[in-house]
Amino acid sequence: MTFVKPNVKRTGKAFALAAAFLAFLGSAAFESLSAQAQPQRTGPQRVDSIMVVGNERVAEGSIIAIFGVTPGAEVTGREIQRGIKQLFASQQFRDVRVRARGAGGVTLVVEVDEQPSMRSVIITGLEHMSEREVRDTTDLVASFPYNQQKVLNAKAYIRNGLVREGIPFATIEERVVPVDGVNQVDVFIDVTEGQRVTIAQVEFLGNELLADETLAGAMATRAEGFLWFRSGAYDEERYRADLGQGLPALARSQGFLDFQVVSDSLVIDPATGKARAEITVSEGPQYRLGTFSIEGNTRFTDEELARAFQRSEGGILRTLGLRGGEASGTQVGQVFDAEAFNEAIFTIRERYANEGYLYAQITPVLTRVDSIPGEPPRVDATWRIQESTPAIVNRVTVVGNEYTYEWVVRDRISILPGDVYSQDRVLRSYQAISGLGFFEAPMPAPDIQPRENGDVDITFNVIEKQTGSINFGTSVGGGVGLSGFIGYQQPNLFGQAKAGNLRWDFGRFLNSFELSYSDPAMFQGRVSGTVSLFNSRDRFAQFQTGRRRRIGVTTRFGIPWPGSRATRIFAGYGISRTTYEQFDNAEDNTLFGRPPGVQSQLSVGVTRQTLDSPLFPTVGSRQSLNIEFNGGVLGGDGQFTRILSEGSWWTPVGTLGDQSGGGRPIRFALGLTLRTGAVFGDASAFPFDRFWMGGVQFGQQLRGYDERTITPGGFFAENSDAISDIGRLGNAYISLTAEYALRLNDQVSTGLFYDAGNVFTDPGDFDPTRLFRGAGFGMQLVTPFGPIGLDYAYGFDRANPGWQLHFRMGPGF
Repeated sequence: MTFVKPNVKRTGKAFALAAAFLAFLGSAAFESLSAQAQPQRTGPQRVDSIMVVGNERVAEGSIIAIFGVTPGAEVTGREIQRGIKQLFASQQFRDVRVRARGAGGVTLVVEVDEQPSMRSVIITGLEHMSEREVRDTTDLVASFPYNQQKVLNAKAYIRNGLVREGIPFATIEERVVPVDGVNQVDVFIDVTEGQRVTIAQVEFLGNELLADETLAGAMATRAEGFLWFRSGAYDEERYRADLGQGLPALARSQGFLDFQVVSDSLVIDPATGKARAEITVSEGPQYRLGTFSIEGNTRFTDEELARAFQRSEGGILRTLGLRGGEASGTQVGQVFDAEAFNEAIFTIRERYANEGYLYAQITPVLTRVDSIPGEPPRVDATWRIQESTPAIVNRVTVVGNEYTYEWVVRDRISILPGDVYSQDRVLRSYQAISGLGFFEAPMPAPDIQPRENGDVDITFNVIEKQTGSINFGTSVGGGVGLSGFIGYQQPNLFGQAKAGNLRWDFGRFLNSFELSYSDPAMFQGRVSGTVSLFNSRDRFAQFQTGRRRRIGVTTRFGIPWPGSRATRIFAGYGISRTTYEQFDNAEDNTLFGRPPGVQSQLSVGVTRQTLDSPLFPTVGSRQSLNIEFNGGVLGGDGQFTRILSEGSWWTPVGTLGDQSGGGRPIRFALGLTLRTGAVFGDASAFPFDRFWMGGVQFGQQLRGYDERTITPGGFFAENSDAISDIGRLGNAYISLTAEYALRLNDQVSTGLFYDAGNVFTDPGDFDPTRLFRGAGFGMQLVTPFGPIGLDYAYGFDRANPGWQLHFRMGPGF
């Protein structure tokens, strides 16, 4: 069993030869010239030819190419040294020598000693890792030249992987065996894993006030338990982090400012691998807060800043935003929480940054007070603040928008040159630019560069992505059951955020074609516009006595509310023709047994939107009011006015996870959504402009109930013959939803909800105390085929109260 090391000693010899060659070229002392007593010549020498000797596996042309010297070139010793380095860097050779022959023009002889190639790479004894994973990750692959560094990398990768599996004491040895007769070797890595080490017990010594359970709870290393996730696997890195960070942090949060881990030992049973961790600690005294003060603050009051240090009791319920409790932390005599004291500094810095004080410095100062006999030791805590002056935005730059016009991006930026710097507005601008959907996500963080005078330059870096796409897929909802769609969508026509959309929906109950074009800034102004042409045939899964067909065009224009970036006013006009077809076998003709009609509609509305996400918001609100005038001076067959209003409010209530490393934590939020609608006048020619409720696919949402089961006359089963189709429709409705949402990320959300709502015959019958109720839980996620949702809700006011499963898919989400 032999281990053959590469001949590394020759490397130094090769460089010595190169140095000699440098001197040789400098004096031109070629052997042939010396024999003839030729005079010496200095300066570069011309290379007539290059010879390669000693190569078997690597082609001569490849060696000369790597060497970098070509015939006809004039070279010095420096070029020769560089060529030798390049040959060694190729990792193909154990040794390289260069000699020169001839007079006038020289012939360079490059003599190489090739590294043996690895005929095989064999890893033995490895049970808890994949051999292929090791070879592929470290690039230790057969048929390649032998490389000692790759072998060392493979051994380190194996050791680190086994440590993660709780096997920290494995023996790993390497063998390199030459193959007789050829320049090849077989590489063996022999692994003896040994016992998996599991922590059976964690024992603390020296602690008096801090309970063993409290200390153990601060460690990521846990003793094995009955459940599968309590494996007790030993991880050296995690264990050391517990001793150096986890335990001291817990102790500081309990007032033990002088806490130390004195020693630790791991007692392992070699037969079973079970280990007992013995950790000796020194608690020191438990400090209580003597005084708390803030110095140097002028922008914020002491009370405003002190709130960052105050904490509320309530445990996990407070983390989830469900319980507040009494604030504590700054009260004299309480146990001093040094961790909260230091963490609050980050909150204060962010608050100062939002007001432009980028250079504000907060220095924590702790002064131990001599204790009075019989009383616990105390510490005086102080924040010394040096506010400096607010930073002014000097320049805002957009970089990387090669296709999208700059004004499109700048329209989403809410912080401008001359403004006082605000970190919050920079973040909102970043989110708004990302929300365009024109650039690769996630975008690079904004680049904030301070200037010599204290002002800042802000750069938003973007990377363009392909925006036009052909879409196809399936959807469920809208009252048409399962349907497919295919279309082309371009949200950034001409790089000016103009949107074009061509879409065909098809299915058993649906055949619809739509062509639309929208411009968010007509003539690069503040007016937005949309025009849409449609031709659709609908057969509703919920109303199966007939079908309708609509063909028409709509337009809509919007302008911003004066002085507000979040509010817009809209006005639009649409004209369409609707025909109804009653099926021959249908007995109920109240819905589709009516003549065709022309609908001429003028709409006006106002919308205010500050939500941070269109699908999964956690903060902000959205309110809208829309009034639709039909008939009258506009003509057409409808003589009615429809009013729709909606309000949605969201507030964050807690987070889980650390975002200090740049990650995004799990977010908890409370949301409330209120929708109302009313029809005044005669809408009999267009019954689908009225309202119905129940389910999630068609009409107004009320989970816990089947589709269209909530009627002005009360609850009626979906297939009940006791009510006609037209009897299920009302001229007014109210819908209320309260949600407690868990935003796992920007693609997945889950949570609890409570729905309430009803439909009324006329607006005058509106009664908010007579509502049908449902509650449950659900999950929503964004997929390549569009958003989908699954809700499981309990209907309290059904004829037979019970649970109902709802599924949603597609654009109507």
